[in-house]
Amino acid sequence: MPPQKSRFALVFFLIASLAFTYIFPVFALEEDIKEKERDLSAIEERLQESRQQLSEHKSEEERLKSKLASLEKEIASLQQELARLESEIQATEREIEITENELAEAEKRVEKRDELLRCRLRAIHENGDTSYLEVVFQAVSFADFLTLLNDLKMIAQSDLELLEIAFAEREAIQEYKKKLEAQRSELEGLKAEREDQQRELDRQYAEQQELLEEVEAAIQAQEQAIRELEQEAEKVEEIIQKLQEEMRRQTQHLTPSGELLWPLEGFGTSWITSGYGYRTHPITGRSGGFHGGIDVGIPHSRWPGSSHYNGNPVHIRAADHGVVIFAGISGSLHFGYGRMVIIDHGQNAAGNSIATVYAHCHTINVSVGQEVRRGEPIAVVGSTGSSTGPHIHFEVRVNGQRKNPMKYF
Repeated sequence: MPPQKSRFALVFFLIASLAFTYIFPVFALEEDIKEKERDLSAIEERLQESRQQLSEHKSEEERLKSKLASLEKEIASLQQELARLESEIQATEREIEITENELAEAEKRVEKRDELLRCRLRAIHENGDTSYLEVVFQAVSFADFLTLLNDLKMIAQSDLELLEIAFAEREAIQEYKKKLEAQRSELEGLKAEREDQQRELDRQYAEQQELLEEVEAAIQAQEQAIRELEQEAEKVEEIIQKLQEEMRRQTQHLTPSGELLWPLEGFGTSWITSGYGYRTHPITGRSGGFHGGIDVGIPHSRWPGSSHYNGNPVHIRAADHGVVIFAGISGSLHFGYGRMVIIDHGQNAAGNSIATVYAHCHTINVSVGQEVRRGEPIAVVGSTGSSTGPHIHFEVRVNGQRKNPMKYF
């Protein structure tokens, strides 16, 4: 073999060897990272579903507790009503007992008056019919006879009136007794109705209590499932971090500057549409949501997705030297970030791992494993994912945790 060809073969062999020893392991790591990110995304989707179910279960728990509290009030009110009715029934029965005693006394008075009247009438009859001469002979004079006979009749008339009064008194007591018995019957009917209502409320309460126990058991199971999924997600995140560290050792030859560059040239802090921290969500309108980065907007005329696009896109630039560890469409883990790029910048002087996130991109110009320099264009600003208009969502992550980007420029 000629010397020139021999040297060419040797150079080719060395290049091939370097490719196999460096490029292919990097590609393998990239695939491992992507696979684990897919696993993590699936876990996060299950977590999101579990949290949604947990939220629904807790809403049902609150509804059931409210229903139980309402039933408890109704039952307590019925019990008070039953106690009142029972007290009224007992008072009515005591009054009936007194009335029965009064009625018995009245009947005795009627019987006594009746017997007395009978004696008077019998005496009048005997004196008027069979013993008339005895009354005449007993009388000193005719006038005396008439007086005696008249007195006897007057006594009988008085007894008759007393008897009528006794009859009326007895009838009044009987009527009052009937009224009391009707009142007692009505009260007992009301009591029976209230007891039926209480039994129905007790049944509803037991049913709602059983449902509450089922929901509470479901909440416990859901919370346990969430804890297990979170533990699983943490393990996967640890694996991803290890893979990223391995990739960084194999690929990163650029030293980070330690000071981040503003991601959009020409669109400074005056173009920030949403800062870092708690805010009202621009899409859902819910308050209290946490915004883990900053949003920097651009004119619609510079956005390729706009009908007024002027053909001059805004390029997103890398905030520092680093290696691309994610480039593509985000899953549920990133909560609607759309097309996104994540750059790992290695460790800073304090030994903390720094990464930057660029979300809602229109197009992406880099790939996983690619080394990028500070200020290098990596994507075009867009409005993909959960977005209300063209802007970049920019995050700084220190050891995986989101931090206020404004402190790192």
